[in-house]
Order: sequence, then structure tokens, then C-alpha cells
Amino acid sequence: MTSPLEPPPPANILIVDDQDAKRLALASALEPLGQNVVLASSGREALRLLLQAEYAVILLDVRMPGMDGFETASLIRSRPQTESTPIIFVTAHDRAEADMLGGYSLGAVDFIFSPVRAEVLRAKVGVFVDLHRKTLTVQAHERRLRELEAREAREAHERLRREREDERRQTQQEMRKLSSALEQTADPVFIAARDGTIEYVNPAFEAVTGYSREEALGQRLDLLTSGPDGDAGFQEMWETLLRGETYRGEVVHRRRDGTLYHEEKTVTPVKDERGVVTHFVSTGKDVTERKRIEAELLALNTSLEARVRERTAQLEEVNAELEAFAYSISHDLRTPLRHIASFADLLRRDTEGLLPEKAAKRLGIIQDSAGRMDLLINDLLDFARTGRQDLNFRPVPLADLVQDVIRHLGAEDEHRRVRWQVHDLPVVHGDLPALRQVMMNLLSNALKYSRGREEPTIEVWGTPGPPEAVIHVRDNGVGFNMEYSHRLFGVFQRLHTAGAFEGSGVGLANVKRIVLRHGGRVWAESHEDRGATFSFALPHQAALLVPAGSEG
Repeated sequence: MTSPLEPPPPANILIVDDQDAKRLALASALEPLGQNVVLASSGREALRLLLQAEYAVILLDVRMPGMDGFETASLIRSRPQTESTPIIFVTAHDRAEADMLGGYSLGAVDFIFSPVRAEVLRAKVGVFVDLHRKTLTVQAHERRLRELEAREAREAHERLRREREDERRQTQQEMRKLSSALEQTADPVFIAARDGTIEYVNPAFEAVTGYSREEALGQRLDLLTSGPDGDAGFQEMWETLLRGETYRGEVVHRRRDGTLYHEEKTVTPVKDERGVVTHFVSTGKDVTERKRIEAELLALNTSLEARVRERTAQLEEVNAELEAFAYSISHDLRTPLRHIASFADLLRRDTEGLLPEKAAKRLGIIQDSAGRMDLLINDLLDFARTGRQDLNFRPVPLADLVQDVIRHLGAEDEHRRVRWQVHDLPVVHGDLPALRQVMMNLLSNALKYSRGREEPTIEVWGTPGPPEAVIHVRDNGVGFNMEYSHRLFGVFQRLHTAGAFEGSGVGLANVKRIVLRHGGRVWAESHEDRGATFSFALPHQAALLVPAGSEG
């Protein structure tokens, strides 16, 4: 096969003349063209040569004995393989007009007149040689193109065949995996036709329902819908599927042995290319054990709720009794305590300057103890009231509240210089009087335990943000040992002696109770002789920092 990029071989030129001299003269004139010149001495020889090869042009003498040029041309044109081969007739000048009429009627393309001029002959023959060579080139290109197209078609066909084979293998593999998954899954699966006839069940279906594959195949779906739900639930599922929608629900079925079981079921319609539902695929999960546990938990929760209500009523009754007892005790204690304090005061006045120093000192101890006892009773009553008061929740700007408490504490001790550092504080959701008591207790506590410092410093700041707002109060006082921090917020629990710092040990217990009633939490951190930080957190409700200027 000739490549379209290679030049075609030399063209064949056929010279037909019965005279040797004329043939050789024509061949000599065409030699500069560099083509393959073939000589024939008669029309019959020319016809034989034309059967053996393809020629770019034929130079045909008109007057030849036996079979002249016209007869030869007629036979050449009658053959399909040579009907389009160009023919140039060679004739004498004196016969030009008659020969040209006959020649053109036989399909001649041109005439050469004797005597032949070499340059004219080469020019005319060269045109047909070039045309033939170009034709061969085009034909070679066409053959190459057809071969390429055929090869590409074969390659495309082979590629498509391989792709289809790969897809077939992948499909078979996926089908095997799907079949294996369906066979091995622990959940029951069945496939039914549009009319409800079961066509496939997996081993889990057999295990859950008690029906073997042979017993289930070919049966209708009502084989499974024989539970207490009856036809109503089955009809709802059926209508959903026929609309082309997926059904999801929980149903109760009856096993082959008559026992009931609960199943979470998902049934998906399968449609053909026209969108018509042809099959249904059902996947389920046996939730009988879960339903049993849920029923037990429901019964248990009902029982617990009843017990909680009963226990709550008992606790409310006990709290009421305790509060009544506290008030009774405080009243019963306060009357003799007032008598002791009053008579001790009268005794001090009546014996002023008369008692020995030791006796006077003992009398003073009696008066101090009576006063401390009265303070403890008042704090105990306050603590009881804290747990009994109704809380009125609303937005509380802590910045304003803290400044108000600081002014109040400053008015009580005008001579003491304290450095207050109040930073941004959030707006919190709570009860204003209760939160005032919290800040009053924490700030007064900070003042008390930083009393011995040359420059008492108390810092207050807040950190808002979900899920809670946190408020901190830090002092540079005596601090405490963290080993005993668990006692800080207990009633009458003190980490310092009464002689060193006054107080009853109820203030921090009140802080904890109020914060807990707000749904919050409270804690403290400290090092001995390095101050303490008391913090509490309240559930965050749209807290927004409000700048609070420092006051020192």
C-alpha cells in the first residue's frame, strides 16, 4: 500500500502506432517527462496491454491496418476499467477535420497532428500525466482515509466490546455482592411483584417469620399482614406504594407459629423505564425486643414519676415542718436570750466599778456570747427565708447592681480606703433582690478578709457567653487553704476563727443556695495569704457586657 506521504510511481503512457519510426519518435519526445512509456504496434496489442496495467494517457494513431484508431478507441471505451482513460489521437493535417469529428464522438480528449512537435506533445501529455498522478494521490489518500476509518471503527468496536464486557463483569460482580449481602444480612428482606406475589425472600426472612423460602414464594403479602393491625395498615401501605412512594412504618405481624412480632419496615417501589411500578422491595428490622424494653421502661417511668411525686410531697411537708421548727426554735431561743442579755446589761450597770476584774471580764463574755447568739439566730432565719422566697426573674444589669452595693459598703465604713477594680459585667436573667444579696455577701466577705492589707484591692469582672455567664470577685486578703474548700459554702462552716474575723458562717451558704435556685453553680480558688477568688455562673440568657467604670 502506497503511503499518501510518498510520491506516486511513474505514470504509464501507451503509444499505439503501426509504424516503428513514428512510435520511436513519439517515445523519444516524451522521454524528458521521466515516465514509463509503453509501445504497441496495433490496436489488438494495445487492448492486451490495457488489461495488464493502468495508463495515464493513450496516444493512438488514427490510420492503422486491420483495426484503425477509431475501432480501437471504441473497444477501449466499451471496457469499464478503461472507459475514462484519456485518448489523444495522432493524425495528419490533411485529414484533421474528418478525423476530429469521428474522434471526439468516441471520447477523444485531444489531437496531435503530424509531423509532431516534441514540445507540444510533451505539454499535452504532461497535463494528463499530472492529472493522473494527482488522481492516484487522491485515490491513495482516500484509501488511507478509508483504512484509517475502518481501523478506528474496528478499534471503537473492540473498545466498546471491552467496555461492555467490563460492564457485564462489573454488573455480575455487583449482583453477586448484592445477592451475598441480601443473603447474609440479619434483617428480613423480600421482593414482591406488583400484584403482591412474593418472588424472593432471604434467610433472615425465614428466621424471623418462621416461613421457609418454599412456603413463602408464590404467596401473597397477606401471608405476613395477619397481625392485629388487620387490613387497614396493609391498605395504607399498598396505596402509598402504588403512588410510587416509599413506605416507612412500624407494623405488627404474626409468625408462622402464631406469635406476634414488631417490625420497622421500609418498602420501596421498583419502576421500569416508563415509570410504571413493577415490583416492591421490602427491608425490615425485628424490633420486638426493643418494644418490650420500651414498654417496661414506660411502666418503670410511670412508677418512678409516681414515687417522685410522693417523695416530693413528703419533702415539701418535711421542709415546711423544718421551717416551722426553725421559726419556733428561733422564737423560743430569742426570748430567754433577750432576758440573758438584758439582765446581764442591768447587772453590768448595777455593779459598775464594784466587781473584781475577773468577774467583770466574765460578765463581758456573757454579753458578747448573747450578742453572737442573737446574730446566729438572725442569720439562720435569713437562710431559711432564702429557700422559701419566690424568685421574680428579669434582666438584671450587674454593673449597676455592683456599683450600688459598693456605695452601700462605702457608706458603712467611710474611713477605710479600698481600691475597687470593676470591669465589664453582663446583663443576666435573675431575681434582683436575691442577686443583690449574693453580691453583698461576696463583696463584704472580700472586704472583711482583706482588712489587714495596706492597700485592700477588690476586683470584679464577668465573662459572658454560652452556655452561661460567669462572675468573679477577687481580693488580696488572707485567703484560705484549698484543702478545706469543701466547707466554704456550708452553714456555720468557717475556715478562720471567730476571734480573727467576725461572722456566723451563713453568708456563703446563702450565696450557694441563691445561685443554685437560679440554675447556676458556685466555687472558689485561693492560696493562703495570697487572696481568694469567688466565682458563680448563671445560665446565659442574652447577656450583653455593660461597661462599668472603675471606682477607687
